[in-house]
Amino acid sequence: PDDRRRAAAAERQAVRRTLSGEPEAFGLIVERYTPLLYSLASRLLGPAGEVEDAVQEIFERLYRSLTRYNPERSFHPWMYTVALNHLRSLRRRQRRRRSVPVATEDPARLEARAGAHSGWAPGGPPADPGERAALADGERLATLALGELPTRQREVFVLRQLEGLSVNETARALRLPEGTVKTLLHRARRRLAERLARAGWP
Repeated sequence: PDDRRRAAAAERQAVRRTLSGEPEAFGLIVERYTPLLYSLASRLLGPAGEVEDAVQEIFERLYRSLTRYNPERSFHPWMYTVALNHLRSLRRRQRRRRSVPVATEDPARLEARAGAHSGWAPGGPPADPGERAALADGERLATLALGELPTRQREVFVLRQLEGLSVNETARALRLPEGTVKTLLHRARRRLAERLARAGWP
């Protein structure tokens, strides 16, 4: 908790300095949130969504929107709200361009490029080649199943389960009641479990 409070205070100070004419202070935000935003964009867009461009565009939007940020509130959920709004726009654009499902990236490559911020199985890959292959297959199935979830369920699952936001932070980022977040998370977990079970994954 103390570490989180210090981090939150540093973020608010970086915002204040940026708005006071020190644009280089925004570098702290970029450094801190690049892995998180890459992970978020990868999970919600897939590789066909040009994730690197999306992350760059999100930072540009954040920078331009700083005057609308209330420094008395946590930066974390506000940042995710801006990011999600942009990613939703990109997904709508994807659906207009093609009617096939969003492709998914190899989970091992995704984790390496995202700085290993979040994944389906924490703690790093197992040493045994057989276990690594089984884990990779499970992650591939889980990623495919995630892409099949309804939009709101997928967003809640990604923010709460993969990005590590609290229920309250997830609710604020998505502008939903906490009870709705809990319900959507429960449904997402159940649908993912059913999808993996049908694929023969225990």
